[in-house]
Amino acid sequence: MNNLTIVTKLRFMAAIAPAILLLAAALIAGAFHVFGTAPRDIYENEYAAARAAQGMENALYKMDWGRTQPDASQIVMDQQRGFISEIEIARSHIGTREQAERIEKIANDARPLFDALRAAQPGDDSLEPRLRDLEGTVADLMSLDDAALIAVASGAESQSRTMIAITIVGLVVIPWICFVVIARLSGGLYTELKEMRRRADALAEREPTPSQDARALDESLSKLGFPKPNPMLAE
Repeated sequence: MNNLTIVTKLRFMAAIAPAILLLAAALIAGAFHVFGTAPRDIYENEYAAARAAQGMENALYKMDWGRTQPDASQIVMDQQRGFISEIEIARSHIGTREQAERIEKIANDARPLFDALRAAQPGDDSLEPRLRDLEGTVADLMSLDDAALIAVASGAESQSRTMIAITIVGLVVIPWICFVVIARLSGGLYTELKEMRRRADALAEREPTPSQDARALDESLSKLGFPKPNPMLAE
């Protein structure tokens, strides 16, 4: 047996839409916050890691070029310091296990190579293969950094599609569903109240002196927007 009155149903449906809108508003506000801070987070993390790898590559190229210059020892030493600094920056912006492994491999391979470069004589090309291998490892790290940046961008795109769906459902679909249900419930209520007015008028015609209950019913119907028809208008 259904114990819910028509008023309860109308109140329930009227409460659903604001509740859904409130929840959707909270989710949308949170999404705006995330999307608003995303560029800064990308700049401070993924892009910083990519810049650090680029700095390592530049330092290696300058180091290789500097070995043939008159002040080779100073150039090589300066670039080595810059390379080590870029490694520390990359370590502070690690996003994946593969990046961490690649950075540690670069650090471990760079130490003995740099020691050998400082001790090498000008024009000694025996260290070229090791230098090229280190450059290749740095290039691999740059590829991983690019992949991490693409993954973050893809994640943001996926979140945006989810928020679009939530917005459409929460701000359009649910309110319209509630509106249709309320319209149908109120339509049925209108029909019943109109029928009650017709029956009340029929009783009044049969009883010239209406009872107290009939007068109360007439007043209630009038308050609900169903007053007794005006005889002047009927004519």
